Amino acid sequence: MPNANSHTESPLDIAENVPLAPFTSFRIGGPARFLIGAHTQRELQQALRFAREMHLPFCILGGGSNLLISDDGFPGVAIRLLMNRVTRSGGMVQVQAGYDLTALVHRTVAWGLSGLESLAGIPGTVGGAVRGNAGAYGGAIGDVLATVSALDAATLKVVTLRRDQCAFGYRDSRFKRDPGLIVVGALLALAPGDPEEVSAKVTQTLAKREAKQLSCDQSAGSFFMNPVVDDAALIRKFEDEQGVRCRECRIPAGWLIDQAGLRNLKVGGAAVSHRHANYLVNTGSATATEMVQLARLVRKEVQVKLGVVLKEEVSPLGVVI
Repeated sequence: MPNANSHTESPLDIAENVPLAPFTSFRIGGPARFLIGAHTQRELQQALRFAREMHLPFCILGGGSNLLISDDGFPGVAIRLLMNRVTRSGGMVQVQAGYDLTALVHRTVAWGLSGLESLAGIPGTVGGAVRGNAGAYGGAIGDVLATVSALDAATLKVVTLRRDQCAFGYRDSRFKRDPGLIVVGALLALAPGDPEEVSAKVTQTLAKREAKQLSCDQSAGSFFMNPVVDDAALIRKFEDEQGVRCRECRIPAGWLIDQAGLRNLKVGGAAVSHRHANYLVNTGSATATEMVQLARLVRKEVQVKLGVVLKEEVSPLGVVI
């Protein structure tokens, strides 16, 4: 076992050749050459230093709810972010990247703070949510962020960025574009609210998700982003059928996949969910190769039949979707 620990630092727990599938909601993925759990910023810095000394690439694992890993695994250092403290001062909530997003929503409800209700039921950690600007029902985590703390992998120093420096967009951020900036914490600016009213909004959000059967059973949730559509006839058809207005001309990818007749489509053990067409699920034995083949087939059919190009929301590791 290589030694990543100097005599001045507490030892890191380094495991070798660890299958990564159990750390993802897909339950897909080969082994990492090394796996390290980072409970603190210092441990994260140690892990990155170890990767550098071993001349190996690194990857960051959060909740694994939005990640598709190659069947060959990862030939470097996989680092799990396990720091999970949360504190509040009035309406300001400081939370570390490894904190569970759903748990944070319920914690803020208990504190009588409003702003995260639309995120209820979204799986994953705060760090992953910030990186992908997770959102639903017209709200996103970037809307309530005051600052983000990120560790620069090149310098091993923590920088604090204001919201306007984070380039938040639809399921996008500066951190998604620059993997060298690792989200380690966030400061959220929430509004005081009546605990019963805030709780009721969370219950409504969860009920909406349940009605659409939005559960993450061996899937990554929504596989594709909702695309901007410029076909006026297609937009009218969606609005007439669903009885809702398009937000920013975005049509739900699941509806488009349905329109292309792809629900229940299968490639090996990978399938388009019968419950929600934008969920590509592992039926029990799917490989990453099969999941990629299915995703490519879905994208091709939607483009051919509807003229719309889908872009994945899922983050690939060692695969090209």
